[in-house]
Amino acid sequence: MIVDVIYGFLGSGKTTFITRILKEWGDKEKIVVLVNEFGEVGIDGTLLDGHGGKIVEMPSGCICCTLQSDFKSQMLEILQTMHPERLIIEPTGVATIGQIHSILELQIFEDAIDAVNNVLIADATGFMALYKANPHFVESQVMNARLVLLNKCDKVDHRRALLIRDAISAINPEATVLLTVHGGVDWGQYQLAMATPPTSPPGQSLHAGRIPPEEEEPKEKHIHLNNEQDALGYESFGLTYNHLFFNQDMLQSLFNQLQRSEMGTVARAKGIFQVGRKWILMELASGEVSTQPVKQAEQSKVSVIGKELDRKAIGAAFERCVSGGPEE
Repeated sequence: MIVDVIYGFLGSGKTTFITRILKEWGDKEKIVVLVNEFGEVGIDGTLLDGHGGKIVEMPSGCICCTLQSDFKSQMLEILQTMHPERLIIEPTGVATIGQIHSILELQIFEDAIDAVNNVLIADATGFMALYKANPHFVESQVMNARLVLLNKCDKVDHRRALLIRDAISAINPEATVLLTVHGGVDWGQYQLAMATPPTSPPGQSLHAGRIPPEEEEPKEKHIHLNNEQDALGYESFGLTYNHLFFNQDMLQSLFNQLQRSEMGTVARAKGIFQVGRKWILMELASGEVSTQPVKQAEQSKVSVIGKELDRKAIGAAFERCVSGGPEE
C-alpha cells in the first residue's frame, strides 16, 4: 500500500487537490481517503464523497496529538477491512507531519506500507507571513515534504510566487516545488516527483550542521500555530442544521463579518448550506470569502476555527440566516 500524506495549513487547498487525485486515479486504483478535521463537524468528507475512492472521517480532534490512538486503530481497520492500494491521509491544518510519521512508522504497519509520500500544499498568499510568525512549524513542514504545491499562485504576482518557491527550495533543496492554481498540476510532473527518490532522508536537508526542527524539541511536544506559545492555540465551533434553508445574501454578509473578526479571530470558516433548491459551499480562507455550488448533502453544516470565538454570537448569527423555505 502507498500512503500519500496531503498536508498544509488551514485553507491552503488540501481538499481541492485530493478531489483532483480522486478524479484522476479513483477508477484506476483502490483508494481510501482518511480525513481528519479539527472540530466536531466534518465538512471535507462530504465534499470528497462521490469523487471516487472510499472516504473515512476522523473529526473531533487532531490525529497527531489527542487522537493518536484513534488514528492507529483507524489505520488498522482500514488495512484489515478495505485493503486499499493507496491511502490518502488529509490531516488537520494544524497538524505536524513528524508526529503523523511516528505513527506510520510503527512496527505494526511495517509490512503493510510500501512507501509514504509527503505532499505539502502551501498557500502563496500567506506563506511568508506564516513563515515569519512560525518559522519552526513551517520549516519542519517544508523539510519533510517530497513535493510542495505552491497553491493560489493566481492571487499573487508571478515574481512573488517565484521568490516564495526559492524560499521553499532554500529550506528543502530535495523537494520538488510546483506552482499551482486551484490545486491543478501536470500529472506527468507529479508522478515524476513521486518517482524520484530523495538523495537524503526527509528532514535532513537544511543547512549543514543545523538540527532539524522536528528534533529541536522532544518528540512528544505537540506544535500548533500560536504566536505566544507552542501549544494548541485554536478552537473549533461546529453547527449542523436538518431540513432548514438558508438565505445566501445573509450568509455572505455573515462570512464577511467573520472575515473582519467581529466575533473572534477566525482563521478558517467552511460550510455547506441548502439555499433554495440548491446547495452551496461557502468558505473563508486566506482572508477571502468564496462560494461555489456543491451536490446535495444530508444536512447543512458549518465549521469555524479560530481564537477567542464568540460562540453564542456566531450561533445566533447563523440562526438569523435561516430562511422560510426553498422559494425564498
